Amino acid sequence: MSRAAEPETLAEPPGAYRSRFTRALESLLAEKRFQKVTIGDLVGRAHTSRRGFYEHFDSKEACLLALLAEAAESGAAQVSAAVDRTAPWQTQIRQLVTAWIAVVDARPAVMLSRIRDLPLVDTSADDDAYRTVVRAVSAGSEFQASGGTPLTRIRALILVGGLEKLAEDAIRSGRELSAHTEEAVRATLLLTQADTASTSV
Repeated sequence: MSRAAEPETLAEPPGAYRSRFTRALESLLAEKRFQKVTIGDLVGRAHTSRRGFYEHFDSKEACLLALLAEAAESGAAQVSAAVDRTAPWQTQIRQLVTAWIAVVDARPAVMLSRIRDLPLVDTSADDDAYRTVVRAVSAGSEFQASGGTPLTRIRALILVGGLEKLAEDAIRSGRELSAHTEEAVRATLLLTQADTASTSV
C-alpha cells in the first residue's frame, strides 16, 4: 500500500489517526509561529500523508481549532478537578490558580497559540471554558459561605484575561508561569473577595 493511501488502521482507537495531526501541530508550535506552519510540515511531523490530513481536516486552521478545543476542554477539566469545593474560598482560589498555571506550564505553546492565533483564525470564537470553571467555583455554597463572592461575567473576563496576559508574558520571556503563582493568587483573591459592590451581569 502506498504512503499516499495510508488508511486509519484497525489497531488505532477511534480518533487516533486524527490526533496525529493535532499532536504534530502542537509540536510544531513550540518551534515556529502558526502562520509559518505548512501542511507539509504537519504531514511530515505526523509521519503520514496529505491525503490522510485532508480526510480529517479541511485546512491547517481547522486542525488548530481542533487542537485548541481539545486543550481547553482537558485543561478546564483538570482545573475543575483540582478544586476542593468544600474548602474555604481562599483555599479554592489557590487550588484553582495553581492548577491553571500547571496546565499552562505543561503546554505553553498551545496556550500562546490560543491567545494570539485563535482570534485570527476564528473571529467569532468565544473560548469560555476557563471562565466557566471560575464562575462555577465561585458559585459554590462553601465558597460563598466562607466569604467569597460569585464572580460576575465581567470579573471573570478580567480575571481570565489577566491571567492569560501574564502567561503570554512569561512564555514569550522563556519563563515558567509558576514563578508568578503567588502574585496570581493574590490578584485573584482581590477579585473574588466579597464586597457590597458586586453586581450580577
